[in-house]
Amino acid sequence: MKNHKDPRKEKLKDFRKGIKSVHFNKEIKEIRKSDYRNYRTQMKRLLRSGKYELLRGYKRTSGWLTW
Repeated sequence: MKNHKDPRKEKLKDFRKGIKSVHFNKEIKEIRKSDYRNYRTQMKRLLRSGKYELLRGYKRTSGWLTW
């Protein structure tokens, strides 16, 4: 028997966070990777356009939510 996903459960889940019982305030790996990818893309765009004053360093948080 195939296990199907429950769409209601997926929509209600807070996607940025992992399993609440273990790390209730850490982000899951996919979100951390996509966030870093977005940062790299943004910095490459700024570098190519010559806006060097807008470049910033990436703050690594190891998944801990900081907002």
